[in-house]
Order: sequence, then C-alpha cells, then structure tokens
Amino acid sequence: MAIPTFDDYCFACGSRNPKGIGMQVHYLEESETAESLLVLPREYQGWQEVIHGGILATLLDEIMMHAVWHFAGPGLTLGLEVQFRQPLAPGEPVLVRGHLTEAKGSRLKARGEIVRQSDNRLIANSQGRFLLLQEGKV
Repeated sequence: MAIPTFDDYCFACGSRNPKGIGMQVHYLEESETAESLLVLPREYQGWQEVIHGGILATLLDEIMMHAVWHFAGPGLTLGLEVQFRQPLAPGEPVLVRGHLTEAKGSRLKARGEIVRQSDNRLIANSQGRFLLLQEGKV
C-alpha cells in the first residue's frame, strides 16, 4: 500500500478545509503525547447544545493517529473504541490528548481523551489499534 501524504485538507486537522474542525496539534516528546486545545462551534452539535458523538470520536481518532505518525511513523487505524462520559456543549474549550501505549512490530496501541477545561471533567476517552505502513521509529 502506498503511504498516504498530507495535503492540509484533512477534515480534522487541515487548515485548507473550509468545513473542517481545524485542530492544531502539538507534541510532548517526553511522554509521546499529541495534544490539541480547541473550541467546537454549534455547527458540530447533534442534539440541541450537545456536540455530536461522531465529532468527538473523530477528534479521538485524529489525536491518537497524530501520536502514531509523529512518534512511530505513517499508519492507519485498525480499530477504535470510544466511551462517552459527559456531554460537551458548543463553545466549551477542551483539551484533546492522545499517546502511544504499546508497540509490537508494526502493530501499535494508543489512548485518547477529551477533557473540558473549565472543570477538568472527562468528556470521552478511547483506545485504538493502529498499523504502521512502514518501519518507523518503533
């Protein structure tokens, strides 16, 4: 399989996608963690005043994949499990964090979480399985 390339049009993190979320990701090298602070507008709600669960799952998949690509190499998501803990209203600042938890050859695992900044409450968390597309740093 050819390695996908980044063209800055990703729905979650691409700056050129006018309908995208626009995540800006930063990396903490010592803990192999990717982080993004963001505020989701009403356009991403499901029920009234509640951000859609599919958007939250997208954020978790994206942040874990950023950890995989940055710390191990290009990869693809094999599986994703999400637990929703609290509703998130539009306009509430959150920290989205993902980090690698296990690496066995070309198979990796990562965890993700979304935390509301105003009260430090866990909104959602996830576990993911990933496949490296080529030998990376792991």
